[in-house]
Amino acid sequence: MSPADVEAPVAFPVHGTRPFPATRPAGSAVSAPSALRAGLEAWEQGTLMTTLAMEVVERGPERVVVRMPVLGATQVAGVLHGGASAALVETAASVAARQAAPQGMVPAGAELHVSHLRPVRSGHVTAVAVPVHLGRRTAVHEVTVNDDEGRAVARGTLRCLYIEAG
Repeated sequence: MSPADVEAPVAFPVHGTRPFPATRPAGSAVSAPSALRAGLEAWEQGTLMTTLAMEVVERGPERVVVRMPVLGATQVAGVLHGGASAALVETAASVAARQAAPQGMVPAGAELHVSHLRPVRSGHVTAVAVPVHLGRRTAVHEVTVNDDEGRAVARGTLRCLYIEAG
């Protein structure tokens, strides 16, 4: 058997193939690139925010709220994937840091800490990011993630460095 006859492992799919079923059927309103997700700015389209169906509910320098469905972001045991909740924490804090960024600067995540507190299997999770420190070169935001019943699912902090926009 030659190497060409061996199927690529799932972690490294053959270029141009999709090893997993599409979570959004082609041609549906949800999959259409023109369908803008509520609450997302144009520059946020096509990012992990879109992939995980995150919605910015509230956006400001003192508080950012981002909501995400659990469906489509679970691990094999059927609970919210830790990486998805970490992505939600980082996203909420990054959006907040961008709102507070000095003129001509954008935030870049430098340090992320996340504690997973409770499994969640369905519904939505909501992240609320508030500033702990807003400086000229750095920002630190604390984020709480709750389920639909208001129970704490995760908690985290993100330290961002402000870099020149470009």
